[in-house]
Amino acid sequence: MNAVATVLLAEGVPVTSTWSAQWKSPEVATDVGGDIRFTGRLTQRLVPEAGDVTLHWSGTSGWCLLVLRDDDHEYYHHARWLGAGLLPSPDHIAAFMSAVQLSPAEAGSNDRPFYRSYGEGVEDLHQRLSAFLPPASDWKRAHTYEHNFFHDRAHAYAAKVSASLRSGDDTNVDVRLRRGELEALQHLLEFAQGSAGGLLNVYAGHLSDDLRSHQGTNEPSHSAIDVAVSVQEQRRKRRERGDDA
Repeated sequence: MNAVATVLLAEGVPVTSTWSAQWKSPEVATDVGGDIRFTGRLTQRLVPEAGDVTLHWSGTSGWCLLVLRDDDHEYYHHARWLGAGLLPSPDHIAAFMSAVQLSPAEAGSNDRPFYRSYGEGVEDLHQRLSAFLPPASDWKRAHTYEHNFFHDRAHAYAAKVSASLRSGDDTNVDVRLRRGELEALQHLLEFAQGSAGGLLNVYAGHLSDDLRSHQGTNEPSHSAIDVAVSVQEQRRKRRERGDDA
């Protein structure tokens, strides 16, 4: 789940969480499975009338867009299956997700494939799944999957924030906000400082200060842009030295 989620985040898909577990559901012919979840805004855009929408992996049938409705009598009744094998590459799944965002009803197929039987070939499945583990030399190998996803998601959003700040677009935009809405944004940025790590934490702090400076009569600050440019310059110098750390 994390390997696929990392690729989706890099492509701008708003992933919010990953989940996986062993199932005890022979009636749906799935013994292990997992979900990748997205923001409510994306799921509502994909299938407005659905109760829940996830990118789902079944340990017997591979990947699908799982659409659950309140009146469903079968778990996979409205699923749209990728049908590219049990464990296609994360890039292949990301391409499927791109097709889903264009037309959920036409992406994939409603015919469910089967690549292994319920409860059989578990050791072989474990070996195939091991290909998606972080490298043995990667510090993330020692952490929980939840911690790794949190780190990867923060890294992806820090990159998006940095790219926006370094876009060079100096156009001033007039945004009419109620004072309560402005205060709410400040609270959200404070929350990000307390819950995010690394550069995302730094950007949240500087954006909060910049936003506060725009409310006064003095010259507004743009410290978040300065940080983004500085970080990019430091990375450029490290690459020139051959230092990728």
